[in-house]
Amino acid sequence: MKEDPKQADTLGPEIHEVMRNLVTAVRAVKLYPPNNPVYSQSVKKAADVLHHFLETTPKYSMGVRKGYFTYLNTPAGKDAQLNKAIAQDLFAKGIREIAFSEGVTGEELLVLCQSLALSSEELAMKSGIASILWQKGATHISITEAGLEEVITTSTEEGWEDKAVAGTPAGILDPSTAKKEITVAGRTLVLGDLMNDPAGFSAGMVELAKQTKGEHESVDDRLFALYQDAGRKIQEENPGESDTLFEGLAKSALALEPPFRDALILSKLYGGLDSESVGEQKSDLVEEVPNELHEILTGRFSKAWTVQQVATLLKKTSTKKSAPPPAQPSPPSTIVAVPLPQDLVEIAKDIADYSPDEMAALESLGKSGMESDIIEAAVRTLIFLLPIVKNPHQSLPEEKEAALFSGVVHQLEDMQSYLLKKKDYDRATLIIRALHMPVDPVFKPRMMEAIRKTSSKAVIIAAIHDMRKLPRDSPEYLSAYAFLFALERQATEVLLELLAEENDRDERIFLLDLVKDVGKNQTALFAEHLSDGRWYFVRNIVSILGESKTDQAIAFLRKAADHENVRIRQEVIKGLISIGGKKASSVLAKFLRDKDADIQVTAIRAMADFPGIGAEESQPLVVFLEDRPLKKKEQALTLEAIKALGKIGGPEAGEFLKRYTSIRWWKSRKLQAELRDTARRAMEEIMRRQ
Repeated sequence: MKEDPKQADTLGPEIHEVMRNLVTAVRAVKLYPPNNPVYSQSVKKAADVLHHFLETTPKYSMGVRKGYFTYLNTPAGKDAQLNKAIAQDLFAKGIREIAFSEGVTGEELLVLCQSLALSSEELAMKSGIASILWQKGATHISITEAGLEEVITTSTEEGWEDKAVAGTPAGILDPSTAKKEITVAGRTLVLGDLMNDPAGFSAGMVELAKQTKGEHESVDDRLFALYQDAGRKIQEENPGESDTLFEGLAKSALALEPPFRDALILSKLYGGLDSESVGEQKSDLVEEVPNELHEILTGRFSKAWTVQQVATLLKKTSTKKSAPPPAQPSPPSTIVAVPLPQDLVEIAKDIADYSPDEMAALESLGKSGMESDIIEAAVRTLIFLLPIVKNPHQSLPEEKEAALFSGVVHQLEDMQSYLLKKKDYDRATLIIRALHMPVDPVFKPRMMEAIRKTSSKAVIIAAIHDMRKLPRDSPEYLSAYAFLFALERQATEVLLELLAEENDRDERIFLLDLVKDVGKNQTALFAEHLSDGRWYFVRNIVSILGESKTDQAIAFLRKAADHENVRIRQEVIKGLISIGGKKASSVLAKFLRDKDADIQVTAIRAMADFPGIGAEESQPLVVFLEDRPLKKKEQALTLEAIKALGKIGGPEAGEFLKRYTSIRWWKSRKLQAELRDTARRAMEEIMRRQ
């Protein structure tokens, strides 16, 4: 039973929109060369529409039938006739379903479209489209291909679409068809000659165009009309082998002399298709020049066409009616002359020279282009040139490309020096970010050299001094701050050097706040300075790591916990308190065995109020108390540990504290009584929490 694609009316408009854009992208990639704007624009639009759909639905399944597409086995009937050729092509290649899952990217969609544009023979050589997608990393697209039994079955069904699957090989005509004749512009052509001698066929078509062109018709227009007529005859009289015949017709078009070939393919075939695409997409294009629409209308396309592309275009254009020859212009004698008004001559004389007021207005317009506008235009133009120096469609010696790239970068370096002298940090930031963009590995050393020049220590110090003089909320301050932030690592290194050498307290506070902001992602860089001999400098580093509150910072603070200077170890404890949590508490427990009693007291008190820990983290305090001797000089530290245990301990800690509730006559009663009272209060506090 034949499926009825009219059921598609039950599908929502969003599904049809995704289907239409996906088919358009497949068609565009199949027809156009890669540098054609329609090629990339169609894929981008399809990716955007598909991404929007997958935000609410996790999967989009596009089924392929012999003459139309489906969604979840429901035929998508809208544009069924328009999509028929693409559906037949994919079905003949054994593709039965294409499923898109959430997370699919534009790059993956482009890989899919490029794979679908391959011929059946090319797909077979590459082990099928599923293998190509796997090799290219398109993990969010899955393909269901026909099994062997299904391919055999389709070849036995009726209909010329099925015969295309199991018919004669491409490029070979059936003997009976090869003997057939078609009449084009009164000349009889043998189909076998079209396949065997495409160059001779094309030469004959050019000669026929020259002989039959109208008085006001060009040879190019007539040649296009003849190819249209030939394509129409092929479709009407030989539909079963039209694909093979159109390939021969395409080969003859490619065999034309360059002027005729370019006029036919570039201006007529692609031009006609472009005008349709413009009509559909013009409302979506930005009215700026240059843009995609401008590129289409000016015909800036590659001339590396394939037989399949030209054959598809010829088949498409053959369904249209030939444009009638241009009408003969009217003779001059039939044109009615209308006399000009008498005052028109006087008006023309008045506007021949500009008045002083008009000249002043023109001068004002000329001056409205400020120096800053010109500089910004120059900067953005140079930045735009960086990624396109290496043109994949133009082969130049590597040394020549490197020299061109170096010239663009050199101009950016000069522009950067000028901008920094003018304190124009906004545009200087644009250049810094551009120098960090990914480029071809050949150009990478030149980019690194430019980064070193434009982010020198002197440049960064000058920006810091400018910020010190400016109000914090001023646009100029924020502009310089953005410049330093773009030089994140380089600026952090310079700020740390200045911080280590600065003696003024206010200046140190300013630098410390600034380095915390600019270097918030440079934890590893801060850790490199933990072994510095200047304790005050290391203390600042520890303070910065503590405020970063990352697991990486905890690992570096663990290293600093063994520093010889007491003040640094105290700063580590403060940093751990600001971070909090179980991982930080494990580092804090190290200080319970510190050789300095003041550090031990600080650590115990910190653990009592440590954020983000529970009863499990009280175990280090229990271990600490188990070995404590009953001595007067040790008593204060023991009491602090019992108090801390009362604040964070659990039932097990309460059981442990019972050891202090009994008095032993052979030990100091005063010290034991003090421990007993403190332990009872701690146990009561634990009981209340429980």
